[in-house]
Amino acid sequence: MTRTERATFPRALVRDRSESKSGLDKSLRKGGNGGHNWGGLLDASYHGALEGEEQALATADERRDSLDKNTSERSNSLTEEEKRLARDFRKTALKGQDIDLSAIARTSAAVSNSPTTRNAVPMQYSQRLEHQLSCDS
Repeated sequence: MTRTERATFPRALVRDRSESKSGLDKSLRKGGNGGHNWGGLLDASYHGALEGEEQALATADERRDSLDKNTSERSNSLTEEEKRLARDFRKTALKGQDIDLSAIARTSAAVSNSPTTRNAVPMQYSQRLEHQLSCDS
């Protein structure tokens, strides 16, 4: 069967070849942007501006959250009693069998000369230092 014979069949005559198989209008113009050329250039610039604003808001929120977290954890200064306990602990820290480097590091703010804004020896550690000092004596 040749092509012309096939084209004369009733089923072929019913089909309108000017319409697309998907039913979409082929004269529909695409905007020239996006996947498979769908969307317009104005849409792309609008969506790009929205993404930039969303990123700026997200970074501003993250900064604010980190600042809130940092300021809430800090206290103003060490008391004189805490500084004295920390200095005493640092004097005897390397003399014992069990050397706790993290405890030595936590007490570094007590012997520094610059003003700090962080509590270097929290209350639980100062009680532990008192206990260790009383055991060493």
